[in-house]
Amino acid sequence: MTPIPQHIPSDNSEPGPEYHGESQPEDSDDELESEEELPTARLTGYDDISVTTSLEHLLTAQSFISALKEATLDADSGLNDVARERLKDPIRVPVDLDHDPNLRAGIDLFINTTNASDDTYNSTQASMNAYLERLGINTSENSIPSLHSVKQSVAELTGIHSMMHDMCVDTCVAFTGPYAGLSHCPECGKFRYNQAKFDASNGRTKVPVRQFHTIPLGPQLQALWRNSEGARAMRHRVTETEKILEALRAGQDLNEYKDIYSGSDYLDAVQSGKIKDDDMVLMMSIDGAQLFENKQSDCWIYIWVVMDLSPDKRYKKRYVLPGGFIPGPNKPKNVDSFLFPGLHHACAISKEGIKVWDADQKRTFTSRIFLFLACADSPGMAYLNGLTGHSGAYGCRLYCSVKGRRKTNGNHYYPALLKPLNFSVPGSDHADVEEAKNLSGGNESEYLESLERLLSAHNQTQYLSLRRDTGISKPSIFSGFPPDRCLGVPGMFGGDLMHLISLNITDLLLSLWRGTMDCDPTDDKKNWPWRVLKGTVWKEHGKRVAEATKYLPGSFDRPPRNPVNKISSGYKAWEFLTYVYGLGPGLYYHVLPRDIWKSFCKLVRGVRILHQNSITSTQLENGHRLLIEFVQEFEEQYYQRREDRIHFVRQSIHALLHIAPEVTRIGPGMYYTQWCMERMIGILGQELRQPSNPYQNLSERGLRRARINALQNIIQDIQKRTFATSLH
Repeated sequence: MTPIPQHIPSDNSEPGPEYHGESQPEDSDDELESEEELPTARLTGYDDISVTTSLEHLLTAQSFISALKEATLDADSGLNDVARERLKDPIRVPVDLDHDPNLRAGIDLFINTTNASDDTYNSTQASMNAYLERLGINTSENSIPSLHSVKQSVAELTGIHSMMHDMCVDTCVAFTGPYAGLSHCPECGKFRYNQAKFDASNGRTKVPVRQFHTIPLGPQLQALWRNSEGARAMRHRVTETEKILEALRAGQDLNEYKDIYSGSDYLDAVQSGKIKDDDMVLMMSIDGAQLFENKQSDCWIYIWVVMDLSPDKRYKKRYVLPGGFIPGPNKPKNVDSFLFPGLHHACAISKEGIKVWDADQKRTFTSRIFLFLACADSPGMAYLNGLTGHSGAYGCRLYCSVKGRRKTNGNHYYPALLKPLNFSVPGSDHADVEEAKNLSGGNESEYLESLERLLSAHNQTQYLSLRRDTGISKPSIFSGFPPDRCLGVPGMFGGDLMHLISLNITDLLLSLWRGTMDCDPTDDKKNWPWRVLKGTVWKEHGKRVAEATKYLPGSFDRPPRNPVNKISSGYKAWEFLTYVYGLGPGLYYHVLPRDIWKSFCKLVRGVRILHQNSITSTQLENGHRLLIEFVQEFEEQYYQRREDRIHFVRQSIHALLHIAPEVTRIGPGMYYTQWCMERMIGILGQELRQPSNPYQNLSERGLRRARINALQNIIQDIQKRTFATSLH
């Protein structure tokens, strides 16, 4: 039962791991049959946008957004009364368990058996109580409490309870928001409740067939302030921000980017009053997980990362806050419905705030959250930002202006900057893109203008045409956040260095160098001068990779294994990173053609610069230049303006042009990449103890993890005795 990574590069598939996951809608310039125009409906929910569409899926998306805009802590969101009251009136004294040594012993045992089964706690508890009896201690008054009793005490101490909501048995939708009153799944039609019990009671007994867990954010945030050391740690952002602002007020230039606090979007939000000292700045991260090898067990997990903490703390597991779980094995057909409970709660906190007791300064204050970023890999991001995804004419996840090109009779667009020779595909035959040096993500006004166009579609024909022309599939559910409590859409959706650099780019280059990339009938792999990793050369290369292990320091974590044997069976993202960007320049020297190798070295140098936690302006400019040159040379060396090679130019190549500009906007990419999310998936996967029901067990383990984190943050003595693993 070893968790395996969600994204494993394919040995011979195209287009590779950046396309792994949900299938995304494909745009096409082919003529569509006209449809009868349906009656229009007008909704409100955006301040400046008219919604006049009559298409059901757009109306549903708008309904979720409108419900978020109306979110309050008092609304029926699944919070119990005790938790709701604590958000408004927190406990204002430190937690001291010294007066109850029995409970303290039980909690210590509970924490120390986190990775074990419940039976481990029970058997250890029984042995300890038997030992006390042998010592002549009266166990009726002095005994280790039962697991059930400890769990109840931990829930009471932390105030963390899971919010349960009904869902379709096949994971199509969750019965939340506009689906809350439905008795059948709107996608598959299956009954929401246990049919036998429903019929036997003449409809009076409604037992849901399946439910999912959401762990409320508010109580977890309050716990971070409930001991003096934690409260001081939570003021890191304010302290660092003031240093930056003082330097700017003194007329100094910002010539080094050290965290998100150095980004222009964050500083603008602070200076405009959107982010105040008592607020908490968060990042949400979501990803899919495959829980067990050789089993169909896909599910989705999302977490919250607290950006107020210093980087050496915020990625440790006791500070990473579990958010929610979408069970599998089927992929959800409406992700918004599963995200809704957690986002509804977060929206309420962002608008109303929660009361927080600062154990260091002995004060109570109201804190509102500011959602700085929402992160995912490329397939997952299309569900968060509502864009068309990698295959669309405007397939950039940052919603930039570069339009892709499709092959003749094709419907998948590729972001080739250079126009193919003798090319005349309608909608794709635009001139060479010259602005590669100055690309930036789409701004909010451009996005809203395009979104309003999409929301005017009255039939499917209009919708498909507008989707292609705007690059938007639906309004993002994150549009429901108050505009002064987030960076807005699309600015809140950043890039992801982990998947881009470690998996997508490496898979692309290796598939070219090994010759496993798809080859059109009009092309011939024999004419690929870069196809060098084959036969004995590939085998010898693999041996050299494995032999390099003894020269790598232990701090490099997992060394890369022989790619010849392991690249198709769970090669880790970290292995790819070390193998390609660490060992690659030396191992590929005299193997790749000279011009290909020199261009590859530019990529490596640019990637190394942009993976730094601290990047100077000079380094940033240099790294950006190197990546631009690599992208341009990639098209010239591989694609060569050939229509039958457009598929070489994936979105991962285009994304390299955005890494450096994003640093100036939201800080170095290492502070918001998916390493933390992937590590959390691994940790929760290791804690699973019920392979017969992994999804329910995963949710329960997530709730247990949230409570243990809170205990470690509330009780200072416990946190010093408990090992905290880094997730970054």
